[in-house]
Amino acid sequence: MKPYRLALIVLFVVAVTGLVGCSNNNSAKTEADVYLSEAVQPGPAEVSVSSGADVIIPTLTISSHPKNAGASLTQQEDVILNQWVVTCTRTDGGTVASPQWTNFYQVYVPAGGSTSLSNYRIFPSEYFLQPPLNQLLVSPFLDAETNNPFIRQRLHIAIYGKEVSGKNISLEFDVNLKFMF
Repeated sequence: MKPYRLALIVLFVVAVTGLVGCSNNNSAKTEADVYLSEAVQPGPAEVSVSSGADVIIPTLTISSHPKNAGASLTQQEDVILNQWVVTCTRTDGGTVASPQWTNFYQVYVPAGGSTSLSNYRIFPSEYFLQPPLNQLLVSPFLDAETNNPFIRQRLHIAIYGKEVSGKNISLEFDVNLKFMF
């Protein structure tokens, strides 16, 4: 299948299934004067491990909000995010999940504003060659634990950074994926 056709199919399936979890308000978890929220344009719901392509989110918008309504924000509350940690858990009854992936990518979010990322990578294709996803690449193309021709995983994405003032901040959200041959 051609990559552009695969991308169109993936976008359609995601639009129908609404796979992304709700936004989290992590304001209680950080010392920052702002909290972050995310808006994810539908990304992949089903991923072919035979494609060899990284799993991406077409559009990810990260917005900054004051913790105290009506607070006046300055450039000291601007946010610089720089560490993205993706932790996988099985959601299909299996116990072996893909390894944790850490990506160091710097993103600037203005205080009270937002930043949009296009085609942001959330899962590297090289993980298709590691357990448990590598089981889907060899005949009979079944997961050994569930005996299914697919593996479902929840990707918990935690993004860490600091305000310009030095205060820690984070944002967390989940993406559910169905991997198959």
